Amino acid sequence: MAGCRRLVTALILLLAALSVQAQSLAQQPVWSQLNAQQRTALAPLSSEWNSMSDARRQKWLGIARRYASLSPIEQARMQDRMREWVALTPAQRELARTQYKKLRSAPAAQKVELERKWQEYEALSSEEKQRLQAKPVTRITVSAGASQPAAPYATTVPKLLIQAPPSTKSARALAAVSPVPSSDQSR
Repeated sequence: MAGCRRLVTALILLLAALSVQAQSLAQQPVWSQLNAQQRTALAPLSSEWNSMSDARRQKWLGIARRYASLSPIEQARMQDRMREWVALTPAQRELARTQYKKLRSAPAAQKVELERKWQEYEALSSEEKQRLQAKPVTRITVSAGASQPAAPYATTVPKLLIQAPPSTKSARALAAVSPVPSSDQSR
């Protein structure tokens, strides 16, 4: 009797959890159903919005909620990043997500080193930055603990993938505009 009661309780809890998950992934609005603030925040995504999965839309709507609290400069930067994201191919998006996951799980010492290198780069003159940007980029290595092979990049890396240092507000904004979904949700 006690075993049966536990089984029923477990089933009820499982059904409740599934119900909550189903509600959180309920059908998200199409572009015409977004309010003015959401359309403003998500404008760079308008051409793709209706073809996105509900999970992807839900993530972008979360970003739109934070948009109003950003400074005008941060809002412009976020929309620039969205435009760059929309311009990426599905393969480039998946590569960006993979690199982001690796960076996020990288050891603290490596993140500090990347931040130091980023600050050195930011201190360079415009001419020196242009000279460096003209060089082909073939690999960026971000390992998560154990030695892992770096993902190869094409000879040009979209600014979206290399601009933001790992511990700044812009990196958090980048994280906000590049939700890390499962592989099957690349758009």
